[in-house]
Amino acid sequence: MELLSATQEISLSLWAGNKATRLAELSEAGFNVPPFFVLLASECRNNPADILGACGALEKALRKLGGDSYAVRSSSIEEDSAQNSFAGQFDSFLNVEPADVRAQVRAVLQSNESPHLNTYKSLQGVRQELATPAVIVQKMIAADYAGVAFALDPVTGDRNTITVAAVRGLGNRLVSGAEQGDTWRLDARGKVIKQEVMESAKKSVLSRQQLKKVLRLVLDVSEYVGKPQDIEWAMQGGRLFLLQSRDITATPKWSVGAEQFGLWDNSNIVESYGGVTTPLTFSVARTAYREAYRHYCKVVGVSTAAIKANERAFDEMIGLIRGRVYYNLLNWYRLLMLTPGFKFNSKFMEQMMGVTQGLPEGVLPKHGEQNRFAAIRAYIGMANVSTRMLWHLIWHGRSVVKFHERLNIALQDVPLATKNTEALLAEFDRLQNEVIPHWDTPLLNDMYCMIFHGALRAVTTRWLPADCSDLHNALVSGEAGIISLEPIQLMQKMAALVAVTPGLAKLMQEGKRIDVERAIASSPGLFELYSNYLDRFGDRCVDELKLESATLQEDSLPLLRAIGRMATDSPNRPKGIVNQRKVAEDRLASEFAGRPIKRLVYGWLLGLARARVRDRENMRFERTRVYGRVRQIFLELGERLQSLGAIIACDHIFYLDVAEIRGYIRGNGTVPDIRKLVSLRRSEFRTFNAEASPPRRFITQGPVQLQSSIRIIPSVDASSDENVRKGQPCSAGIVRGPITIVKDPRTARINKGAIIVAERTDPGWVTIFPLVSGLIMERGSLLSHSAIVARELAIPAVVGVDGACDWLRNGDIVELDGATGSIRRVACREEAA
Repeated sequence: MELLSATQEISLSLWAGNKATRLAELSEAGFNVPPFFVLLASECRNNPADILGACGALEKALRKLGGDSYAVRSSSIEEDSAQNSFAGQFDSFLNVEPADVRAQVRAVLQSNESPHLNTYKSLQGVRQELATPAVIVQKMIAADYAGVAFALDPVTGDRNTITVAAVRGLGNRLVSGAEQGDTWRLDARGKVIKQEVMESAKKSVLSRQQLKKVLRLVLDVSEYVGKPQDIEWAMQGGRLFLLQSRDITATPKWSVGAEQFGLWDNSNIVESYGGVTTPLTFSVARTAYREAYRHYCKVVGVSTAAIKANERAFDEMIGLIRGRVYYNLLNWYRLLMLTPGFKFNSKFMEQMMGVTQGLPEGVLPKHGEQNRFAAIRAYIGMANVSTRMLWHLIWHGRSVVKFHERLNIALQDVPLATKNTEALLAEFDRLQNEVIPHWDTPLLNDMYCMIFHGALRAVTTRWLPADCSDLHNALVSGEAGIISLEPIQLMQKMAALVAVTPGLAKLMQEGKRIDVERAIASSPGLFELYSNYLDRFGDRCVDELKLESATLQEDSLPLLRAIGRMATDSPNRPKGIVNQRKVAEDRLASEFAGRPIKRLVYGWLLGLARARVRDRENMRFERTRVYGRVRQIFLELGERLQSLGAIIACDHIFYLDVAEIRGYIRGNGTVPDIRKLVSLRRSEFRTFNAEASPPRRFITQGPVQLQSSIRIIPSVDASSDENVRKGQPCSAGIVRGPITIVKDPRTARINKGAIIVAERTDPGWVTIFPLVSGLIMERGSLLSHSAIVARELAIPAVVGVDGACDWLRNGDIVELDGATGSIRRVACREEAA
């Protein structure tokens, strides 16, 4: 390993990296850069264990540098380039003591292959392998104040506006986004155009004199380099230090504007649209979201003017990014602001959607008018909406019954096979026109569910002891009439018959579908149950809301395999949690003894929450039925287009959106050769499938589909113990055992009593739920399908465990506590073997 200490050596090196080279040049030019040296480690890439082994001069260099602590940072030749900044993707460490420098240098070098760096590369379209970064070891400045400065406005690109941000102490909290700090926008003469001071602060971080020093520094550095600079600085005892400087390459000549800022999250929507989703599914879903929520707002009394003013928000509730469906969160908040109690309901909405981080205060959508009369009109509107929602709540049970009746009529069998292309499009239009106007009932139910479940959780925390914090989850379980349990109950009945039939369980696990179904047909009782299952739940499959997913009616082999495994491998449920609802009710009665008013209020909330959770699951099944019919319609359309030579295979229709299909059939589209378009799309979506998934949550600034617009929001694991993680508790119980990571339940082999770990689940996973003893999920919420079914089956479960599939490996032994949300890895795979 080579050590460079002279600034001239660093400037001339090909491997010192952009960050170190720039600092060396600025130091030579007389700028006050803290002393540093650079370690080149290109030759250590394939031998990380020997990093620094050949560098005996390290300790001597540290003594020469002086000081009690150091900053250890990366300096890659790819960082701060004109194409990509790689900002924050390599590890950096502050306040490193001399004895720890060697270890932190090693960590910086090895961060070259971190998962989040690979995700960044994928999002930015970087294909080549990155060189091992050089490492800067710099004398640590014990800053009184620190921050960043831009020689232009980083949002608008206005070169007449200089932006300075500052915090007290070290600037890493500002750079990482953990603290907002104070921000100034100034002109080149130092006149303050706009100032934003932290609400909790009594006075500004910087005085006017200090602010002018920072302004002068960023302008001087920019003039020397010849380009606008983004600098990091620190101030100690009145002295101003330059810590870093890089070119600002994204300098638009127009105002980007708040309307081009986006916040994207798929925490819970992956349960409906997981993985890569085709254009046809997205176009149907986008229209359904838009029209259903517009109609819902009309029903609850939101004014026509307010609905019209938010037309764009309705149209852009979801987005398709790199083939994945995301919530456009800013628009969800905008629409939620049309309903009463935004400050409270926003928290409940986040819990229901599985959103783990709320919006930063500074980016909350604002109401258009900010005057007294506008406020009065808003209060009147809120009162109207509240009154109508209370009225609908009184009759909600009756509305739910009518909703199911209407759906049964709308989904009556129609002879699709005899219809031509125009008639099939008309059938799709009929289905939309009959279903969407009545979808206000499920949406109202979701709102009530969100409010009452959230309120129940809040009063549980406030009125009951700390060890009862998860009591509400047990109390809402065990509700009669939840349709999600029927498939499991039918499967258990079939498994019981299979278990007493010699050789049938093995045949179902290993045989061909035709042979299994022939064997089932010879058992009248089993055949009747199997036929009833397909008639009732044939549309329920993995990724059931993705039109491209084959249903159980088309391929029942996953169901048959699951029944065969259940016949031999169903785990014994841990004793003590099967009657968790009864245990919770007894505890509740004990806690509320002598407090009849609170007991009455709590019981009222509990009853409403139970009913709304039950109806939420049951009406979500109706959505499954609707999407099953829509799939049938478009597959028939695909067959017509295939027979006409317009597409090669009928399922290629999923790579077109609804408007393109209409336009091609009716002659008002812009794509005369849909066959070529399908070929292009299939190639593009194969690329999406091969890529690493974008993160759960990220922001965009500028055109969303432009990869350079995406900014990753790093997730922070609060636990310092690498063997402990915490998520959101959703089903009580403690279980200990080996874990199995499941990517696809159709092909997974679940051992008896395994605790499964998955990125997400959906209703199609019901075939493996009876086989497991615990659930750990990266995504989801307390009201997601998997959480509800886990509670009904008394399976301990935790959701929202970010990175669980990377943290754990198959065979690791874990202890899962579904009441507290804690997961402890007891033994790694090698130790457990």
